[in-house]
Amino acid sequence: MKTEILNIEQGSRAVCLDEAHLEELMDGQVEPFLEKIRKWGRMKTERLSMQEAEKMEEAPRDGLYYELYPQENAKGTIVISFGFTESCLKYHELIFYFYAQGYQVAVMDHRGHGKSVREVEDMTIVHIDLFTRYVKDLHRFVQTVVKPMSMKKPLYLYAHSMGGCIGAFYLEQYPKDFKAAVLNAPMLGLKLGCPAWAARIICDMKVAKGEGKERLFVQSEFNPEEPFEHSSASSKARHDYYQKKRRENEDYQTCSASYYWGKEAINAGKFVISPIQAAKVQTPLLLFQAQNDVLVKAAAQEKFISRVKDGRLVLVEGVRHEIYRAPNEVLGPYLEEIFRFYERY
Repeated sequence: MKTEILNIEQGSRAVCLDEAHLEELMDGQVEPFLEKIRKWGRMKTERLSMQEAEKMEEAPRDGLYYELYPQENAKGTIVISFGFTESCLKYHELIFYFYAQGYQVAVMDHRGHGKSVREVEDMTIVHIDLFTRYVKDLHRFVQTVVKPMSMKKPLYLYAHSMGGCIGAFYLEQYPKDFKAAVLNAPMLGLKLGCPAWAARIICDMKVAKGEGKERLFVQSEFNPEEPFEHSSASSKARHDYYQKKRRENEDYQTCSASYYWGKEAINAGKFVISPIQAAKVQTPLLLFQAQNDVLVKAAAQEKFISRVKDGRLVLVEGVRHEIYRAPNEVLGPYLEEIFRFYERY
C-alpha cells in the first residue's frame, strides 16, 4: 500500500477564514449566515428504561438533535459523523466551507453528545452500552431525515475519529448509501498507554461490578482553561474559539468516557478493521492520517485501508488529530483534496 502525502503547495479554491480574526468572523458573519439557513430537529430514538430514568435527577432529554443546511441546486449532501466528545456546533466552520462549495450538509449529535439524549447524570461523561447504537442511529438519520432532503442527489460521508469508526462500520453494514466517503483520523485503534487487552480487562471488571457508567480513571472532568498545547487542534485560533463556546454551555462540556464506552470502543475498532468486515466496504474511500496524532493508531488505519476495495491513504504532515482544525496553510489544500475526491463521484 502506497501512502500519499498531502500537497500543501497546491492551494485551494476554498478561502479559509483569517485565523487572526477568526472569532470576529465566526460570530459576526458565519454563525449569523448559518442560523438563517439552518433547519433543526430531533429524531426519536428508544427511550431509557423507566428504571434508568428514575435514577436521573431530571427527565432525560428526548431524541437525537440534528442540523440541516439545505440549498437549491446542490451538488449533493454531505453527512457529518463527528468524533468523541464533539458536537454539531464544533463543525460550523467546516459546514460553511462545504455549503460554499455547493453541498447541502446534515449533521447529528450522537447520543451522549451535544444536545442529544444522555444516559448518565454527569454531562461531562460520554456513555454507550453498545457501539452499534451509534451506527443504527446514523442509519435512521440517513434514511428518515437525510434522504428525504437529498432531492435524489448523491450522499457523501465525512467522518472524524469516533465518527470515523462509526462511519466505517456503517459502510460495512450499508454499502450502497454513500457515493464516496472521507474518514478523517478514524478511531480504528486507540492509543491507550497499555495493551488493548489489559484496558479491556479493566473495563470489563468495572462493568461487571456495576460501575460501567463511571468515568474512566485515566480521564478527568472538563477543564474550561484547557491549554492549546494539550488539545487535538493544530490551529490555536480554532481551538480557542470552540473552547470559548464550551465554557458558555454545558451541552458542549463532554470530555471523558465511561468504562462501558471504553470497552465498546476497543471492540468496535478491532471488529471494523477485520479482513472480513473491511472487505465489505464498496464505497470509494479517502482516509486522512494525521502525522502527530497521539489518540489513535496509524497502524490500525493502514491495516483497514489496505483491506478496502477502493481506498486511498493520505498522510497530513505536521498536524494533530483534528486535521479539520489545522492552520490555513494546511486546511486549504486539505479541503481541496476533499472537494476533488467528492466531485469524482
